[in-house]
Amino acid sequence: MLDRAVCGWLADRRLGVDGRLRALAVDGKSLRGAGGAKGRKVHLLAAFDPVRSLVLAQLDAGEKTNEITCFRPLLETLTDLAGVVVTSDTMHTQREHR
Repeated sequence: MLDRAVCGWLADRRLGVDGRLRALAVDGKSLRGAGGAKGRKVHLLAAFDPVRSLVLAQLDAGEKTNEITCFRPLLETLTDLAGVVVTSDTMHTQREHR
């Protein structure tokens, strides 16, 4: 809850002059030195504003292979993505991600 509150607060401050976000980069990373239940590495999928260097949203992707299923839920945490260019790696070139 704290993570969503902080990311939401930052996202509210990332708007351009006309009130629209220009670009958003989505990428997943395993956190070095962080361990979850049963020693599982923590893997986050994050939405990043590359212009202002802000993480606007992030979700625990579970096992690294589950990153694909977290793509839409991650973007759904952000409001009004109309006109936004979203970039990601080739893992997210799925029909369901259009």
